[in-house]
Amino acid sequence: MQERCVCAVGVFDGVHLGHQALLEAMAADAATRGARPVAVTFDCDPDELFCPERVHKLLSNEDRIAALEQLVPDVLALHFAPDLAELSWQDFLRYLLLRLPGLEALHVGENFHFGAAAAGGIPELGAWGREQGISVVAEPLFGRDDNVVSASRIRALLAEGDVGQAAELLTRPFALTGRVVAGAGRGHGLGFATANVEVDGSFAEMGPYVYAAYALLDEKRYKAAVSIGEPPTYSPESRSFDPFLFEAHLLDFEGDLYGRDLTLEFVNRLRPMQRFDSQEELIATVKGNIAWVRENL
Repeated sequence: MQERCVCAVGVFDGVHLGHQALLEAMAADAATRGARPVAVTFDCDPDELFCPERVHKLLSNEDRIAALEQLVPDVLALHFAPDLAELSWQDFLRYLLLRLPGLEALHVGENFHFGAAAAGGIPELGAWGREQGISVVAEPLFGRDDNVVSASRIRALLAEGDVGQAAELLTRPFALTGRVVAGAGRGHGLGFATANVEVDGSFAEMGPYVYAAYALLDEKRYKAAVSIGEPPTYSPESRSFDPFLFEAHLLDFEGDLYGRDLTLEFVNRLRPMQRFDSQEELIATVKGNIAWVRENL
């Protein structure tokens, strides 16, 4: 006998409040039916195949699946490759039924599209469900503060440096992991050593600010002051910055970080990157930022 199940389908980038609401509705439906709840996703973000230059993920693929497993123990991560991407919406649903033969109900967001060229939508899905005797539920998009909670909204908040509100919508601090690389070495000369952390350019971009953060290293947690972008004091004519290069000062850490992986969890935006008229003003401001982190994190 086939095991009865109910599923929710999506990429679930960020596994944010909106995704959580969809998964909770699916799980409640499954409980009512006495069926198994299943989260159906992909082992990579489809945009990584179609337009990798536009990928700005909120979670790595591994962390996204792990976050889903914390909410729904049974996660089906379909391997997203060209052969799957080229399936028509009808063939995709046939493929899904092969993996979940006991499917009784399917939950998606009301703006859900699927299949080659995103040709399938809620009308097509509903018609298919009626033919198959499978309930199709188009869940309304979850809102907060009169705005829909979405991955694009969270990316916009991060670009503005609003890591506090982004964390509220994600239900956890936004985090990035990168490798510590050699830098200009200016921090040592100013009295506060910093680690230059280079992160994967496929993640969401953050605005050029100084942040209060936590740094995770070898299962230890350090308070940290983190800046993003070339300091305009040293490149006053430049308006550009590298959103994937971070300068982190770890409080109460001693040791060599070069070549090691460091995870940064962003908690507060402290100030924008700015130009200082003197080195003394720069040092005093940075020391003030570090003091705030020590006292408030």
